[in-house]
Amino acid sequence: PEVNPDEVSLFSRKNIIANPNCSTAQLVVALKPLHDVATIKRVVVATYQSVSGAGKEGMDELFTQTRAVFVADQVDVKKFTKRIAFNVIPHIDVFLDDGSTKEEWKMVAETKKMLDPKIKLTATCVRVPVFIGHSEAVNIEFEKPIT
Repeated sequence: PEVNPDEVSLFSRKNIIANPNCSTAQLVVALKPLHDVATIKRVVVATYQSVSGAGKEGMDELFTQTRAVFVADQVDVKKFTKRIAFNVIPHIDVFLDDGSTKEEWKMVAETKKMLDPKIKLTATCVRVPVFIGHSEAVNIEFEKPIT
């Protein structure tokens, strides 16, 4: 399902269409039909993002660290702020002045831009030690009941 197909026609001469962050994309695809029916007031989302979100280097680091743990070798940290093997890192990207991270800021800004600037949204983005597959826990408050 599309989120904002009417916007594409506005950019036909520029030849560039921007895509949102991958976690934002999966969120807004789920939120859009709900927002159309009952107007979303507030969203609280926690993302659990695999190391594939950090690219091949992230996947290689998880593999190397996991192997090192099993053979009792030294575990080197390069791509992530802490060891990722058998660990959860409670942030993704750099911290901003308000205490959120750049990844969390992107989710909030992009969701509001794509759906509705009036939606109140809080995001927590976590890196988890799996190779592929992001997941999200989402709590939604609506302006009116959904039946």
